[in-house]
Amino acid sequence: MGDERITVTAGGKTYASFIRVEVSAAFNEAARSFQIECAHEGGPGVTAWTFGAGASVSIASNGSPMLTGYVDSYKPRVSARERTAIVSGRSKAADFVDSSAEHKTGEMRDKTVKDLAKELDKFGVGIKAEGDLKKIKVMRITPGETAFRAVERYCRSQGLTLCGQADGSILIGKAGSKRHAGGLIEGVNLLEAEADHNWSGRHSDYKVKGQRPDGHGAPNLEIERMVRDSAVKRYRPVIVVVEEDTDDERAGERAKNRKERAAGAALRSTVTVQGFRDEGGTLWEPGYTVYVESPSLSIQQDMLIERAVWRQDEGGSLCTLSVVDPRAYGGKAGKGNKSGGAWDTGEK
Repeated sequence: MGDERITVTAGGKTYASFIRVEVSAAFNEAARSFQIECAHEGGPGVTAWTFGAGASVSIASNGSPMLTGYVDSYKPRVSARERTAIVSGRSKAADFVDSSAEHKTGEMRDKTVKDLAKELDKFGVGIKAEGDLKKIKVMRITPGETAFRAVERYCRSQGLTLCGQADGSILIGKAGSKRHAGGLIEGVNLLEAEADHNWSGRHSDYKVKGQRPDGHGAPNLEIERMVRDSAVKRYRPVIVVVEEDTDDERAGERAKNRKERAAGAALRSTVTVQGFRDEGGTLWEPGYTVYVESPSLSIQQDMLIERAVWRQDEGGSLCTLSVVDPRAYGGKAGKGNKSGGAWDTGEK
């Protein structure tokens, strides 16, 4: 793609001259992050005032928003040859991630995780959701836990993630709803890449145990469901104790999700490409699927972008993409999967 021009707006002014700019976003992180290395434009005092801790910041590339948030840290440096500063921070969702959850009753009934997140969003971050979300009979907030943790606990059981967006909001959703144009192809646009075919996190049996907060008897106090990964031939069981309210159906879904995620996480790759965009001109984004083909890495299938790091310095504009089998986040095995039967969970 064409040249990228990163601009940073802070203190009512727009800056476009930096030594280095890096923005990072991940499918499993509610807040995006950034780091800027800059010279003291207008003198050290001016730079410190503009990018001081707590200052509002927005970052874009060729007009495409990348991050909206605040400065967490301002670190000036001085040497005999230069005066620079390292500025780092996160998107607006950092307040949702860091701050304690406050709720009048500490409990919600027959609501979705989006309802819970919106109720806890006292910070004005903004909560969005994709797809149909199941209602949960009882959701309780543990005193002292953060807003993020209170919501993430219940998202986990449904195979959902909280993903930080360019405007500072949080998107609750599953993998596989969007895909990038083109692909990541060895010999075409891969500058460098590596893969990890790693089975250490897979198990033969996934057993989920839990209980209901209300009721009595075995159906409420001795809930247990198990699924098997037939691709794992050795006996390697794992037991998951559900923290929140559950029932037999949800325990079974949790066990299946855990198995699928472990199978997906067994195939990962990190790919660096020139530029920030796919063939259609869209910024590479976490949560999107993309076709990856690399004979050297033994990968030939759709993969999910778990993390995107956009970096610009004297070497140009580069994007490093961490990709994983979509099943790691509740997605389906990609079409055209020719990476090998080792990643089959055994289901027909």
